[in-house]
Amino acid sequence: MMKYVKLATLAVAMCSASVYAQQQCQANAQVLKANYIQQQGVQEEQLFSLWRLHDQVAHQANSQGVVELWQRLSNQQVRPIRYFEHYQRGIEYQPGELKEGGQPVSWSQKYQLVHSDLLSQSPSRTQGEGCGQEQHFERQQNGYKMTLVWLPALQLVKQLVVAREDADHQDRWQQISKLTLQSYQLNPQQVQQQFAHWDRYQTTDYADVGDNEHDPFLAKMINQGFIEHGASGFYHSDGQAMSGGHHH
Repeated sequence: MMKYVKLATLAVAMCSASVYAQQQCQANAQVLKANYIQQQGVQEEQLFSLWRLHDQVAHQANSQGVVELWQRLSNQQVRPIRYFEHYQRGIEYQPGELKEGGQPVSWSQKYQLVHSDLLSQSPSRTQGEGCGQEQHFERQQNGYKMTLVWLPALQLVKQLVVAREDADHQDRWQQISKLTLQSYQLNPQQVQQQFAHWDRYQTTDYADVGDNEHDPFLAKMINQGFIEHGASGFYHSDGQAMSGGHHH
């Protein structure tokens, strides 16, 4: 019984620490822009931005001009829209049309770039206070290790490193991806204007794409593999990033 009491006490303490950090930080984590650098294997570093506006979240691949936006509906389903900034066009999907590993899109993973189950464990240490409070997490599973530095008040990843165990050398790890927060802006007007700008793009329902293959834009996107319904996202916290949107 004592073991369960201790676990319950620890869970309450963790929750209290997170709530305290949010109380001490006056920032609104639901409306912000965060800028990240992503290193994927030996590929060049990529810049992308995380945008939040209440029940909307967007991942903006700066160099590719691709934006994936998700809307959380009142029934808790997630509705994706894929925007192409160079063309000011978009493809709208119905909830369930985009999958991740055969599973429905996870709102928490899109909103905070890591699944909530990683944050459900006890942090190995906590430091700082207010907006700058950091929680450190680590998980090993199936030959992979994830090391996370988390900002609870802002619900932002500060750094996330994914490593794979070396098959020839036990206890030796090879980094396969690294995500690092560069900066964040708490400017509600800027965020609202950006979402409104994307909302003005001409969009096509995914179900209607096949009837509009004469459209040069849609024909090009189909050819490049950007309009498939099998996968979602160019960033994945398990270290599997997609180049643009095409993924098998």
